[in-house]
Amino acid sequence: MRKITQVPKVFSLESEGLVLRGEIARKSSKLFCMQANLNGSLELVCDISGESFFKDFDESLVLYISDGLWDMQSQSLKLDDFDVIEFFDGFIDIGYILESEIASIKMDYHTKES
Repeated sequence: MRKITQVPKVFSLESEGLVLRGEIARKSSKLFCMQANLNGSLELVCDISGESFFKDFDESLVLYISDGLWDMQSQSLKLDDFDVIEFFDGFIDIGYILESEIASIKMDYHTKES
């Protein structure tokens, strides 16, 4: 986190057919902003038939990352708590963020027709 400044750093990471590509920049001393796109094709299971199918994704993501505990009440920025990810070891784990997004997609309701 110490190496990230207000000048955005570009990143790209791929997992399970999805690519998370974007940039991350410092917003304040303990807050970072990630603006990224999630593109690719992911294998899902239809909740009606149980059959596997591939679904294409092209989504924009804006996430905020806190260096340590995020205390929304003491912040002047008006952010939704769900948009802030806390990391405690001084490193931003982009792989963890990508895997969390994939897990979230897989837990959603999916049908082959939609």
